[in-house]
Amino acid sequence: MNKYVVPALFVVVAAAILGASGYLYYLYYATPRCEVCGMLITPEMERNIVLTDVDTGRRIWTCCPGCMLRSVAAHPNVNIDVLDSWYGSSAETIHIEIRNGSVVSVSPESTRILLGSKIVPSCANNRIAINETSAELLRAHGWNPENPLSVFKNELPEGTPALTVAAALEGLKAKGISYQPPSMVFVGGIALVGVVILATGILAWRKLAAPVKATPKTPN
Repeated sequence: MNKYVVPALFVVVAAAILGASGYLYYLYYATPRCEVCGMLITPEMERNIVLTDVDTGRRIWTCCPGCMLRSVAAHPNVNIDVLDSWYGSSAETIHIEIRNGSVVSVSPESTRILLGSKIVPSCANNRIAINETSAELLRAHGWNPENPLSVFKNELPEGTPALTVAAALEGLKAKGISYQPPSMVFVGGIALVGVVILATGILAWRKLAAPVKATPKTPN
């Protein structure tokens, strides 16, 4: 049985490598991530912001109001439906239209982007407010425990600015996209190595398992 140890090791290693490549594919390509920062999209994020590229009709995944506007660097024509960060679905949906990288319309016009990431860099410090009342509540508490769709449950940094969508867009668009997922060539290369090792193990196993032909005896 010892002769089968090496082929068995080949098969085990190949299975581990193929499993790792499959996991990488699932993690970075089959699971929604924020296109801007790479954060995994939670069900709350999915419900809060629906950002659609008008040119392609494709939904762009985004985790926070900051990344939402940074996405415009790659998608200059978008429609955005977003929930107020304090009231959630109990308030009207905020509608934003951006064309050629500039804001065309915001409804309601009282909407403000709270960019706590200007004070402490983190997507968790960004909010969107439908009016001044919401903005003040978010500044005071950070999140509403009675809003089941609250994404980030933390207080906002002191001095968090509240900007119009147009004013926030310029700086965020300039910041652009920072996330780069692993190349599919890299993931495919890992899978290919696994296939080669597996094939080598199977061939070695078959060779060792093949019956040994008896050598005919030569008469004296």
